[in-house]
Amino acid sequence: MKRYILGCLTVAVVFGCSVVSVKADDIFPPPWQRDMPNTTFQAWTFVTGALTTTPDEYTTYNPNGTPSATINAGTSQWSALYNNHVGVWTLGASDNITFDIPNTPYDLTKVKTIWTQLTWQTDNNGIPVVNVAGFGPGRLIESTTVNGWTYGVYETSLTFNPDSEDVIVSGSLPGTTFDLGEVVIDTQCVPEPSSVALLAVGAIGLYASRKRSLAA
Repeated sequence: MKRYILGCLTVAVVFGCSVVSVKADDIFPPPWQRDMPNTTFQAWTFVTGALTTTPDEYTTYNPNGTPSATINAGTSQWSALYNNHVGVWTLGASDNITFDIPNTPYDLTKVKTIWTQLTWQTDNNGIPVVNVAGFGPGRLIESTTVNGWTYGVYETSLTFNPDSEDVIVSGSLPGTTFDLGEVVIDTQCVPEPSSVALLAVGAIGLYASRKRSLAA
């Protein structure tokens, strides 16, 4: 059964007499349990316009180091409040935000899944693209649109476990822009299936050998 978790976070932003309620955008959490060994979890809500930021403190689990986001600004601009969303970057086709995710040590016997959630809306026909540097684009798994904002999740599968990843969110078509309100990134690395199979065969062989020894 699909899990849909919508955390409720109310942020009061007063502009004149208006008060805006904003949701914490974690609608499509990963299929694994967070805060477990070999996993990481980090989220950015862009509450400031700083060009280099760390994740929100209350939404971070990464024992391998401190994640960071670097906004590579060209035509991009930050808004404190935009279309009822607090903290929004408007990105053009030449703009991107690079998220550096420290991870467990390099290991060829493990595979990794990167689960990236975006909150975004089109602005001048732009759409976001999610890439993991050196590994290519993420695959859109699911999305939904609420009050003009799209909540989408992208999955990238790696055939080994690097000790860090650069997740890059960028624009697409020249002359277009889109608005980015939040990014949530989860990672998990697990033993490569063939390694698990070899361990299982080895355990069975050891058990059989011990059983023969006892029988003798």
